[in-house]
Amino acid sequence: MSSPWSAALAAVPVEALATDTVQQKSSLVPQSTKEIQGEFVASSAGIQSASKLPNGDPIGDGSDQLYSQQLEQRLAKEQASDGSIPSFRSLFGIPLRGADYKPTRQIRCDALRHLKTPSTYRRLDSFFRPEVVLPQAKESDFVNRDYMTGDWGRVRTDLYKAGVDVYACLGFDNLNVLQGNLSATPAVRSAPPNVTDQQNYVQLYGLDFYSELVNKEWKGGQLHFSFAWPESKPIWLFGNALTPINTQSVHGNFYYDVGTARDSGGTANSASAYQGFRVFEIWGQQRYGKNMQNFVRVGNIYPWINFNKSMLAAMFNFWTFDEPGSLGTNKNTGRGPIYPTAPLGIQWQHIINDNMEFLAQVGAGYYDPTSGIANRQGLTWFLDQNNGIEGVVQLTFKGGTYSQNKTDFGLPWLVHLGGQFHTGELFSNYLDVNGNPFQLTGLPRRAYNFNGGFYVTAESMLFREKGSYNQGLTAFVKTAQYFHDYANLLRSSYVAGLGYEGLIPGRDTDVFMVGLGAVNMTQGAAAWNRLYRSCTSTPACNNTGIQYVIEIGYSAKLTTWMFIQPSIQYLVQPYGRTDLGNLTSVTLSLGVSF
Repeated sequence: MSSPWSAALAAVPVEALATDTVQQKSSLVPQSTKEIQGEFVASSAGIQSASKLPNGDPIGDGSDQLYSQQLEQRLAKEQASDGSIPSFRSLFGIPLRGADYKPTRQIRCDALRHLKTPSTYRRLDSFFRPEVVLPQAKESDFVNRDYMTGDWGRVRTDLYKAGVDVYACLGFDNLNVLQGNLSATPAVRSAPPNVTDQQNYVQLYGLDFYSELVNKEWKGGQLHFSFAWPESKPIWLFGNALTPINTQSVHGNFYYDVGTARDSGGTANSASAYQGFRVFEIWGQQRYGKNMQNFVRVGNIYPWINFNKSMLAAMFNFWTFDEPGSLGTNKNTGRGPIYPTAPLGIQWQHIINDNMEFLAQVGAGYYDPTSGIANRQGLTWFLDQNNGIEGVVQLTFKGGTYSQNKTDFGLPWLVHLGGQFHTGELFSNYLDVNGNPFQLTGLPRRAYNFNGGFYVTAESMLFREKGSYNQGLTAFVKTAQYFHDYANLLRSSYVAGLGYEGLIPGRDTDVFMVGLGAVNMTQGAAAWNRLYRSCTSTPACNNTGIQYVIEIGYSAKLTTWMFIQPSIQYLVQPYGRTDLGNLTSVTLSLGVSF
């Protein structure tokens, strides 16, 4: 599965399904213009305004009001020009919306951090305009319908119309180590069962209630619940215990790391003791303003659902490609590999203009200072004053078909500029109160009262096949930088990746991916590792503090509700260790929405 995941923005209720007066297609590859003109009825009453659908929301504000004059003018121009004026239809063959258009509600199991981001005619769309959201397929179309289990005899549709949305995904990973570095030294080798266990799965469930359920006149309100059921040992250990805090996840994965930060060979403190059903997010939201695109959200909110969005980066398996993560992992480690905590807080999104948006979140600093041990069910709040607050602020610039400019049909691109801060207590990972290594002196650690960093992400489609909206080459680059040299585990990360959608003829929605990433540990973390028994017991041990990864994968969309993704990862200097050798693993991932 791709790293950090969760249920993102959900939709407000849609109208009842219309009769089949217009045949609707759910394939990601648009039909030819002639086919579209023959099968779709161009009706101003049936085309929804682009401004009606907020960015990130598959259906919109729930209002029945259409901007008829604007729509009639746009439709008249498109029909009169016969394709001479640029439009999604004339350029890419994407159909106009018929009178009975209903958007798809299919789930993004292939990028689960963005689970409810609307599916469009391009699988790698990180942002979108409403005109490219897929139409809903016929319920009788088993391959293309929204969910594997279908509409439950219209129960799902009736609930959705009333203001209730129910959805779920199952993810499964299998790992095989082709080139291992398993040590025979007891101080290095991990204890059973985590040496050999190489499978895990997770179930995700979402439940959303919309304000229409309470009052038909109340628009834009939403109450969201999401739940996770991870079962793992976890699989990403490669057999060695390399860190002083026994953080075993070299490979790293979002839900699979819940409660798996410690392992003592199957005892009560082992990873297996902390699996099972848990609450992930609970929040209430109200949209407001022009076109209902802005919102305020309050509750347990995982920030990286909306922050730093890149669909391509989220589809990679290795955690490095989905950096950054939160600062508040726990007081002893600070900034470490991505960890799934949804802190109590408030999130605010404001659309500045067609090409810019602002996003901010402030919440509890340490939602679980024990890294998943004390907050196993996801219902405990840690609001002690020493836990402080954590905040993230992001400004996004976007253009091409990512922008809301209706005349811009260029290649889509985005840039995220983000900053993070944390005011909670944080202990040095190397220095004592006198500035010496605490591992050697035994004195209390030096304490800090502020932590911070920033990140930059850029994503762009570099090449688009002629006449196609989705087929082509997309790239992303990312970096995250943190300020403490003797507190956080990570000092910086650098990531780049490429993805080609529709590379193989006849497989127009599959994605071939290749990526390269590097993470730098802080000076303190590298020195701490060199003093740890896993290193001191090995004469040739050295820790450079740099870990590299190369990943190559192919994500095949078998149906709208199922994908399969084989990937290979080559890991250089795991946890910065140069003496144990590099790693090569193959993962096979499967995701099903039901």
